[in-house]
Amino acid sequence: MNIRRFETTDAEAVSALVIKTLRISNAKDYPAELMEEIVKSMQPQNILERAGWTHFYVVEDNDTIIGCGAIGPYWGKEDESSLFTIFVLPEYQGKGVGRFIMETLEKDEFFLRAKRIEIPASITGCQFYRKFGYDYKNGKAELDEERLYRLEKFRTPAILAIKAIERDNIPECTEVIRTSFMTVADEFGFTVENAPRFVAFATTDDKLYSQFDSEHRPMYGYFSENGRIIGYYSLLLLENNECELNNLCVLPEYRHKNIGGALFADACTKAKDKGCDKLVFSIVEENEKLRKWYEKHGAVHTYTKKFDFFPFTCGYMEKSL
Repeated sequence: MNIRRFETTDAEAVSALVIKTLRISNAKDYPAELMEEIVKSMQPQNILERAGWTHFYVVEDNDTIIGCGAIGPYWGKEDESSLFTIFVLPEYQGKGVGRFIMETLEKDEFFLRAKRIEIPASITGCQFYRKFGYDYKNGKAELDEERLYRLEKFRTPAILAIKAIERDNIPECTEVIRTSFMTVADEFGFTVENAPRFVAFATTDDKLYSQFDSEHRPMYGYFSENGRIIGYYSLLLLENNECELNNLCVLPEYRHKNIGGALFADACTKAKDKGCDKLVFSIVEENEKLRKWYEKHGAVHTYTKKFDFFPFTCGYMEKSL
């Protein structure tokens, strides 16, 4: 049994799972006519729409989808989230599948950033959710107009931290760098054949171990609440009181949350603390969006250079510290 993120090709199977569960498990608590009204809103297209704005997960057993669940923002709020569409096939209920789904959802980014999480709970599932610490919203144990209980849980999000990388973290750092820079490769058409020395293809555990052990490069990671590394950068001290910034990156699913900005600010602080008065680095010159992002954070563009082994132009930038 494994759990993974929803794919568009799962829509029909998930819809069938939900509808079967509604008609069997939920029917004992609700009239059949109401279940059939809900069935109309659980068609494949409805599932696709919900998956478009939530983090939707499915549980598989021998390639058969047996459970599902989703988490997303509560009415667009960044500090409140809601759980949705948690269903387990009747024949798999009571075997830990629902707990597996809940544990996964409570490790998701939307959960970890939230101060409050709400669940629109059916009569059928209400007591199951209460076992996970969810209680009646505003203390009112009553059904709403949709014949659902509104449950909620309050939590204090942990402060995510930028910390020095330990040697044991190297393999995870390699994966973070390769995954992060692969989006650039895909956007600009870089491949291992036409750009074998591009970061997404050239970064290996051995290379980072060498930088850590032999070059003694300071390396830093942005750690999530559960200890996962979701961002990274390293520094290389140069002559003339300069410091080179390398491989600043953020995993795709964690972008647009100012994690990159926090890493860049931290790199500037760390470089200055080491006696440097200038931070220098290079980018893909054709990546205008990234250049503007660094300029917004106080860096200036200095020059460009073309290398035969790259199908792009290297742009060089710096920031005075």
